[in-house]
Amino acid sequence: LVAANEAGVDEIYKVGGAQAIAAMAFGTESVPKVDKIVGPGNIFVALAKKAVFGYVSIDSIAGPSEILVLADETANPRYVAADLLSQAEHDEMASAILITTSEKLAKKVSEEVDKFVEVLSRKEIIEKSLENYGYILVAEDMDEAIDAVNDIASEHMEIVTRDPFSVMTRIKNAGAIFIGEYSSEPLGDYFAGPNHVLPTNGTAKFFSALSVDDFIKKSSIISYSREALERIHTDIEQFAECEKLTAHANSIKVRFED
Repeated sequence: LVAANEAGVDEIYKVGGAQAIAAMAFGTESVPKVDKIVGPGNIFVALAKKAVFGYVSIDSIAGPSEILVLADETANPRYVAADLLSQAEHDEMASAILITTSEKLAKKVSEEVDKFVEVLSRKEIIEKSLENYGYILVAEDMDEAIDAVNDIASEHMEIVTRDPFSVMTRIKNAGAIFIGEYSSEPLGDYFAGPNHVLPTNGTAKFFSALSVDDFIKKSSIISYSREALERIHTDIEQFAECEKLTAHANSIKVRFED
């Protein structure tokens, strides 16, 4: 609410769930229709956004939460384990994946995960999440690891390697990328600044994080002089006539009648 006030928002409606999505998409007596709906929500909100897409624009259909950590032998296994669990506690359907080039690190992270699970408050959710969507994958080399990262296209992706900035340049698909062992995912949740409404379920291959770009709409602008059109009008007419669209051809042709 403070952020909304700082941004100059002057209307706030206290309503949530699928019914809020419907109200904004179609309008009600108390909630006006909008042009675009953005932001995260539970599975009911996500499916409602999917249902109204076309009546309004949406950003993407997001959730459940995901984290993928790419690590080599230099990573601290305790840090990696803690970061994986930071997302596993969200939801039984959340995914937490470690991809590493080090089998030794993989075993240590697994041991640390087991220790943490015993003392964390959302133990039952974490255990179910790890059982359903928790993985440790050992790659032959960094090339294979990066290929897997780009194929999975995770919502949150941490790079904990010897040279993380170099690795970052090879990451093509990820919602948000966290670089180095002191850039853990909760930093993005609470404090770092970039928008944390992110693409999930592999959609980072073609969706971006929510940003100002989502609130910008573009129009094409075309303006030709008679001289500019005269040089190419016969080409346009030929294209149209090849498609048997004679009215299209005529729209150009009439401008150059004797």
